[in-house]
Amino acid sequence: MCDADILFDSTTNMYKAMSIDLTEQVNTTNTLVFALPPFNPNYDKPQKMTSVIELYRNDALVFEGRVLYTDDDILGNRTFTCEGSLAYFLDSIVRPNTTQDTTIRDYLQGLLNQHNAQVEEQKRFTLGIVNVTNTTDNVYRIDNDYSNTLTVMQEKLVNRLGGYLRVRKENNVRYLDYLEEYGTTSNQTIEFQKNILDLSQRISAENVITALIPLGVKNEETGLPLTIESVNDGKDYLVNETAVSLFGYIYGKNEWEDVTLPENLKTKGEAFLQENIKASWSIEVNATDLSMLDVSIDTLDLGMSVPVISVPHKLDENFTIKKKETKYLQPQDSEITLDTVIKRNTDQVSSTDRQLGQLETIQTDRFMAIVKEQTNLITGGSGGNMQYGFNDSGLPSEIFFLDNPDKELAKKVLRINQNGIGFSKNGINGPFETAWTLDGVFNANYITAGILQGIQIIADLGMLGGWTMDSTSLSSGSTVGIILDSSEPSIATYHPDTDYIGMKMYNGGLAIYSYANKGTYVGQLSSGADGTVLQGAYGHNLSLGISIDNTNTALDGYLVMDNGEVSCYKTLNMRGHSIINQSDKRLKKNIKDIDCSFVYDLEVKQFDYLNGDKNRIGILANDYTNKGYSKYFLHKGKDGYYGVDYQNIMNALIKCVQEQNNRIKALERGTK
Repeated sequence: MCDADILFDSTTNMYKAMSIDLTEQVNTTNTLVFALPPFNPNYDKPQKMTSVIELYRNDALVFEGRVLYTDDDILGNRTFTCEGSLAYFLDSIVRPNTTQDTTIRDYLQGLLNQHNAQVEEQKRFTLGIVNVTNTTDNVYRIDNDYSNTLTVMQEKLVNRLGGYLRVRKENNVRYLDYLEEYGTTSNQTIEFQKNILDLSQRISAENVITALIPLGVKNEETGLPLTIESVNDGKDYLVNETAVSLFGYIYGKNEWEDVTLPENLKTKGEAFLQENIKASWSIEVNATDLSMLDVSIDTLDLGMSVPVISVPHKLDENFTIKKKETKYLQPQDSEITLDTVIKRNTDQVSSTDRQLGQLETIQTDRFMAIVKEQTNLITGGSGGNMQYGFNDSGLPSEIFFLDNPDKELAKKVLRINQNGIGFSKNGINGPFETAWTLDGVFNANYITAGILQGIQIIADLGMLGGWTMDSTSLSSGSTVGIILDSSEPSIATYHPDTDYIGMKMYNGGLAIYSYANKGTYVGQLSSGADGTVLQGAYGHNLSLGISIDNTNTALDGYLVMDNGEVSCYKTLNMRGHSIINQSDKRLKKNIKDIDCSFVYDLEVKQFDYLNGDKNRIGILANDYTNKGYSKYFLHKGKDGYYGVDYQNIMNALIKCVQEQNNRIKALERGTK
């Protein structure tokens, strides 16, 4: 829905979509991406930032937000990228203020009051459930950097106290909840060999702290924060020895501005340090929501606690759904992610538009599958032989890893020396089809990478993804139809069966090639002094087809320009306007009087055209081919058929009427 207008309805063919993909993640703005074809009646309805976009599943609202930006492809399909209503908090600013002796709920209510006073009614919130607490249910916060409201809620509440921000809408009222847990458990289970797509365990040292300095309320006189030295043997820091053994000493701090007693500060610090280490271990499960394929199964919603069972991994416990990716038109490709989220420096909540400047790591299934395969090859290898190579002085100068104890008989070889590293399947002397040398050159038959960054890619003949690349062009392969050519430069379509160009876009316009004559150039669409020009090549017709619908499979009529004339294969309706022909004397020569009596020789008939209009009145051109006066109105087309210039006949009739009028006047004078 867009402002109550339907954009997609699965029960009708009128409102169609190409794709509908929703990404939900806890404490983060949800993202909806959908694509509409140009024949959707409400294709132009969604407006950036102002339209309200809603997505319903089984009459339940699953997304509400606004359009950030759109992209149109070459076929006119338009992709809309939207951010969820939590992003409305990015539109307001928290002005400098010090809050103390107030509850968490009251502090959050104050943030909502400021937000609601700054934005339009459609972006306002009502405070809902708040069950996150601390030891005193009291907050002391200083807001002095003019941050947006969403950032303040994240930094001053979620990052310090934990919990989840949830937006819900009931009876047309938008609520913001701040929950310790979502509190719902699914009856659907995630099971190995049923709907688990991937399971991985990670140990991360990213942002880990092994020695923590807890800081409390600041002294108003000195400006220094409270520390734990007085209750911790003179030390202002806490140490987790297990973490130190794994990662070494990594100092960090955390502030509790509402803590005024050192013993309470130490307790909080110990809990924080333990949680920080615990968060370095993570089990992540990617799974499929079976309710997308079977409506009788309970839906898995964001924040739900879900039983996860995997006997091979000795796993049988509840996990929280942290992320959900739903592809409504390809439900089999939908995924959910259940894990313990590792805290990272890059975990910042912002809209999709504000994330464009950040580096995002994208790991595709194919890339991860290759990584796993190569890991198994390396870690699962057994046997093998290692030998040194010696220089002329008898000193070791290189290392060989071999598949045979006899170096001369080995086939699979890894050779390392001062010039680089090489891999061979043909013995110690190569050829080394995969090698990395110290001059910076790396060659391989196949390279897999998550991100490939560089200045230039050069190839005399190669492949880039599914694209064929040579020294001047990049094409989508021998059976698909796009070529990017740097030598002209141009972009061209390519016919997959008959090996010819269909259309070519270049800096002068759009060149057109014949599909019926193996790509012969037949014309172009370009710009000229008089505006846009559709031009036919020398010796070729220029046809303009007119389609009766948006399928482009049938032509209702067309215009053909050929040999100096334009043929119209459909009724030409001037809609009350005139057809003007130049008649300026300065544009004429060989001016003389003619005998127009041939008009009396013409026989008018009634007839029907075989492929045209019915009940027409006119003459039959073939009856006058041997008449000398036929030169005034008879025309033979390139196709061999005759046509009639009725304008010339009308002109002759004018003179005939004039002559008749003169005769009538003469007779009238004779009778007086």
